[in-house]
Amino acid sequence: MLMHLSVRNIALIDQINIDFSEGLNILTGETGAGKSIIIDAVNLVLGERADRDLIQTGKDYALVEALFDVTNLQQINGLLEEYGIESEEDETLLLMRELSVSGKNVCRINGRIVTLSVLKSVSRHLVDIHGQHQHQSLLSIEQHRELLDMLGGEAIAKTKEEVRHQYNRWKKIQKEIDKISGIGMDGERRKDILTYQINEIESVNLSPGEEEELVSERSKLANGEKIINILNSAYHDLYSGSNTYPSVSDLMARSSSDLMKIAELDTELSELSHRLESLQYQLEDIIFEIRDYRDSFHYDPYRLDEVDKRLDIIRALKRKYGSSISEIFLYLKNIKEELEVLENSQELLDELIKEEEKALSQLLETCGALSDLRKETAKLFEKELHSQLKELGMDKSSFSVNIERPNDILDTSKIKGRLTAKGYDSVEFMISTNPGEPVKPLSKIISGGEMSRIMLAFKTIFAQVDNIPTLIFDEIDVGIGGRIAHVVGEKMGSIAHSRQVICITHLPQIAAMADIHYKIEKRYIDQHTRTTVRKLDDSKRVEEIANMTGGKNLSKANLEHSIELINMAQEYKSKLV
Repeated sequence: MLMHLSVRNIALIDQINIDFSEGLNILTGETGAGKSIIIDAVNLVLGERADRDLIQTGKDYALVEALFDVTNLQQINGLLEEYGIESEEDETLLLMRELSVSGKNVCRINGRIVTLSVLKSVSRHLVDIHGQHQHQSLLSIEQHRELLDMLGGEAIAKTKEEVRHQYNRWKKIQKEIDKISGIGMDGERRKDILTYQINEIESVNLSPGEEEELVSERSKLANGEKIINILNSAYHDLYSGSNTYPSVSDLMARSSSDLMKIAELDTELSELSHRLESLQYQLEDIIFEIRDYRDSFHYDPYRLDEVDKRLDIIRALKRKYGSSISEIFLYLKNIKEELEVLENSQELLDELIKEEEKALSQLLETCGALSDLRKETAKLFEKELHSQLKELGMDKSSFSVNIERPNDILDTSKIKGRLTAKGYDSVEFMISTNPGEPVKPLSKIISGGEMSRIMLAFKTIFAQVDNIPTLIFDEIDVGIGGRIAHVVGEKMGSIAHSRQVICITHLPQIAAMADIHYKIEKRYIDQHTRTTVRKLDDSKRVEEIANMTGGKNLSKANLEHSIELINMAQEYKSKLV
């Protein structure tokens, strides 16, 4: 819920802070006191269009902050994680928006700067605002199907998911059909290219790791003379020696023999003797390995030419088909598969067409099941809405949900254009508020009072199925009064029993239902007109509601009537379960 709202430098507001509570929060005040400014501020922090004219004259910026309690709102936690925004340990969420006269527009969530689209993406799960002219979701035909589906609960949700899955599969098959159907002459040219590339690659007979082996071999061949010379020199020094100086092997053998003669005189000398003897054996192994390597090494200039030519061939293939032999093999695999598709395109096309027909048949069947569920839900909805409208003094109204199925379901060439991932139904809410008049689209209603009551009836029904925790009603009670005002107040109280409601009203019957009551006032402060907000205690509530009942002065009758309205509201709320 919305816990706290802070507004600074907006229109007539210097700074106000409002702490909201659970249940029904009522804001009242005289016309022109600044009630609409509060709604403008809320819209601003929720990400609606910003108008720099909202910035108070003489100020450089305007700032709105809204603190929400998002305990157990998993969709919010998921969005924060998606956008990389840290959640608060106390499960609160702080939205902030700042406008400056320079045009700068800063949005923050939990202190982190975000884009306006991210702010709106998060806020739409927190607050639903309804005003006298804010019924877009109700008037938008595109939303009617979604609202109806929401009422259908798990049954429609499950079937709708099946439709979405089958629709995506059907579209995927169609895409494959279009791809293969478009082969034609281009396909023949493509086959020639693929065949040439396959032959070019396979004719080389590449093997995994071959390039690395060739590079290593070439390095040895290119330095063949150097290798032989160094091996001969090492072998000579270690094993052969000359008349001028003995070999390392001979010197080590002589030293080892001398040490053995004195080894028995001292244990330390004995240890050195054994270590030298071990080194002598290791040296002999090294000498033999040098000799074997030298004898097996053949320097062949012709082989070097062969290696260079082979490497040139491999590099040429790499320039065309991949940065390594492994990538060339992968490319070869892919083009072989593509060639196979091209060579068997007609056979594959026939199979896909059969598969597409089967997928379409399954999709249409599931769409039909979804349509039937929508019709069942629509009947219940029509009955429930009529009951709500009757309570709101519109018992002569007629309401129906118009669900249109395509007339050409059996004509697959035509039905395909009507299919969507949400089925093939078009849904529109129809109403007649005058007896004898035919039902018309909901958008044709002109009366603001009628629209407000219809919207309230909708919200009363949808309050149990949507997931928006906070509802704001901005003077939707225009054009109603008397008994109906009592009914509207009770419905506000009923909705507020399961979620937070913030309502700006001019009707005492609705104000009496408040769990917390704020009064918005316009005052003359420091030679400027300013809007202020104050929370009313019980006695001030009685006075405010008495003032709302009419009359220039507070009379005993007005005060008694105010108390009676509050007592009636308390009695009604005590019966809510």
